[in-house]
Amino acid sequence: MDLGIAGKVAVVSGGSKGLGRAVAEELAREGALVAVAARGRDALDATVAAIRRDGGSAIGVQADLTVREDILRVVDTARTELGPVAIAVFNVYGPTHGRYEQVTDDALRSAYNDMVMSLHWLTGAVLDDMKAAGWGRLVTLNSMAAKEVHRDLPLFTANLTRSAAVSFNKTLSAEVAQHGITVNTIGTGSFVTDRFSSYMKQQAAERGIAYDAFDAMQSDIVPLGRIGYPEEMSAVVAFLCSARASFVTGQFVVVDGGQVRTVL
Repeated sequence: MDLGIAGKVAVVSGGSKGLGRAVAEELAREGALVAVAARGRDALDATVAAIRRDGGSAIGVQADLTVREDILRVVDTARTELGPVAIAVFNVYGPTHGRYEQVTDDALRSAYNDMVMSLHWLTGAVLDDMKAAGWGRLVTLNSMAAKEVHRDLPLFTANLTRSAAVSFNKTLSAEVAQHGITVNTIGTGSFVTDRFSSYMKQQAAERGIAYDAFDAMQSDIVPLGRIGYPEEMSAVVAFLCSARASFVTGQFVVVDGGQVRTVL
């Protein structure tokens, strides 16, 4: 299937590892010109090198995607080196962990900055390019917790602010649809990434459970009986970024192996 995005410029934040890297590589395979943004230089360079080895086109921009000035610099660099931005994928490291009693005012402000304000800044930086072209794709990597909040994991600020980000995208989608711009959110489940494994090891240790046993418990929660692979999520993102998905906007698309139990 030709997704119709060859030659289009895509900015992928948090694109050097895990799910973000999978998205950057997927878009590059479809012919997009990808600006990969992330904090770590080594991982960033490795991702860009891998994309280029596979015949794709990519540049790397070292930046903190929770800082407004860095976001503007990433977009300016992409525009200068590759061209007007047509696709933007928002992906940042989630808020600090903790239950309500552990949440400070500063932690809540920081979580809102990372999950909502950063999304606002990236969106504002690319909208003019998309409006001028009459075409654009905005996709946010979020969490299934925005639909069914985690109760067994201490993720109060994440549950709260990720839901706010979904509302941001839903509201925005109606305002920019007239310009040929679609806005969608991915509700990610559990995927095989270094970050996920690290967090599961921490949770297993805190509960006094062997990691292998805890990992098996997480797989049993998923109806498909396993944790997902990053490429299974990135394929969905690539479709939402494509010309083929021109009538899909304002949606919260859950990619979780069937784990979320709610209907709506």
